[in-house]
Amino acid sequence: MNKALPVILICLLLFQCDSGKDGLPANSQLLRNTDISLSPDSFSPWVPVTNDGFSLGISQETFLSGNRSLFIENQDSLNVNAALWRQTYDGPMPSEGRRLTLRAHLKGENIELKSTGSNIYISVRMFPVEDSEGTTINRFLSSQNRFRIFGTFDWEPLAVSIPSFPKDVEFITVYLVMGPRTTGKVFFDDITLTVE
Repeated sequence: MNKALPVILICLLLFQCDSGKDGLPANSQLLRNTDISLSPDSFSPWVPVTNDGFSLGISQETFLSGNRSLFIENQDSLNVNAALWRQTYDGPMPSEGRRLTLRAHLKGENIELKSTGSNIYISVRMFPVEDSEGTTINRFLSSQNRFRIFGTFDWEPLAVSIPSFPKDVEFITVYLVMGPRTTGKVFFDDITLTVE
């Protein structure tokens, strides 16, 4: 038994050292203010990025949880610009190979898609856009070409997953987007970016 004790201690020590390299644990939430209700005076850290013709704001009448939601609205069917909300995460990163899922709930009012590039979508991008070996695999994912969102609908979930978290990530940005030549009004709530 005395001979086995040093081996057991070394194994435990190696296990503890190795577990420190695992990055963020499963169920870690990378976004803040996910229900847009953190402060009555601010939507921070969400940042609106708008172009002519769009209205971006906070709705206190339409929300899924908390007491507010983000919205994007466009009524000009010839508007070839896009508008979005974004949030950046630059804290501790998940370990390489972990699954990362972006989820949001959307509600639409009279959403019409006027061209092939029109859509409402969510996306996640890792920065820098290439790793140290010049690889871009698993560094960007979008729901844009996977789901066509249109019409009037109540709160629906939308999710995209990066199956294997890449290496050399310094920060992550998520986007909630109304694309070009898309009309109507879309609300976003319960937006999460979760390590799995």
